[in-house]
Amino acid sequence: MSSALLDDKAETLLSRITKVRDTTPLPAELASLGLRIQYFFLVWAVKITIAVQLAYLRFFYPTPETQPSFIKTYDCRPKLPVRVFEPKSRLGGTQDTLPLYINIHGGAFATCDASIDDSFCKSWSQRTGMVVVSLNYRKSPVHRFPVPVLDIAAVARAIIDDETLNIDKSRVVIGGFSAGGKLALTACQLPELEGRIKAAVSYFPIVDWSAPPHAKWSERLYTEKPSESLNTAGPALDWAYVPAGQNRKEKLLSPCYASREELPKWVCLIGAQHDMLCRESRDMIYSLAGEDVPEYGWDEGWERGTYKWVLAMGVRHGFTDDFRKKRGHSSEQRKQVCEEIYASVHKWLENKVLVGN
Repeated sequence: MSSALLDDKAETLLSRITKVRDTTPLPAELASLGLRIQYFFLVWAVKITIAVQLAYLRFFYPTPETQPSFIKTYDCRPKLPVRVFEPKSRLGGTQDTLPLYINIHGGAFATCDASIDDSFCKSWSQRTGMVVVSLNYRKSPVHRFPVPVLDIAAVARAIIDDETLNIDKSRVVIGGFSAGGKLALTACQLPELEGRIKAAVSYFPIVDWSAPPHAKWSERLYTEKPSESLNTAGPALDWAYVPAGQNRKEKLLSPCYASREELPKWVCLIGAQHDMLCRESRDMIYSLAGEDVPEYGWDEGWERGTYKWVLAMGVRHGFTDDFRKKRGHSSEQRKQVCEEIYASVHKWLENKVLVGN
């Protein structure tokens, strides 16, 4: 199928104007016993497989150059260590207060840990001059919603209150990838962080749990792939994270239902062109900006007021992650896209968000 035809189909999907959100409660259904058993084994198979792969990579391909400056824990969640990355200026001896970036890793709420983002956190600290602290949270299906949200809020609050980090409390940014991006947009709504987060930066998050994976797949912005992991494993991961009876439109679960006042003043959402979650992030940022989704065009990026939208072209969900990515032309292209996205977000933070109060 030609790229022109694909673009025409995407234009048709993009032409659907965002509607006013229906906030009528939508409780998660209890899956049948057979499906629950199937989902249980699938989720644990994914968890074990990724854990083994990460252990293999850490043992045979260690990366000492991306290790954190130090690791510490807080009394509120002693079993969830955080990884602290300090920029060269701090390591050189300066004790100036620095802005803080709180990072939350992805993994479908069920897998991985904070160390998977070491490379990003190290480079982001050096690029921006910020103190970067990477958080852990408890995983599904043992710990379903809202446990991870509560974990992030509690630990983030402890970090901000930690005088030993010498951070500028008026310049705190929270961000994350995929599941972590969603947690960044929900944890900041809790009382522990109210008024303490200046900006949120969320990469390819899931922001709307009201639609099942197959519905999102049918309305994706691309058609060149017959299927992908978010579509095939999505129902099992949904079961693992969302308890039966939970209102799927609860703003702490689906941040697209949160009001502007309940989110940080500054919000940046980054979508991936070939990601079935792209539509919901795009709809959310336009809603926050108080505008309808345009009828035509890919709208690769814009800044309107305190909101920023970035669309990473030619890449899929998780494009920032080096984990299990093969080397080659596509890898170099992906890295170039990452560099452009990171540079854009950094410029926005430096020139708009972190200046003044």
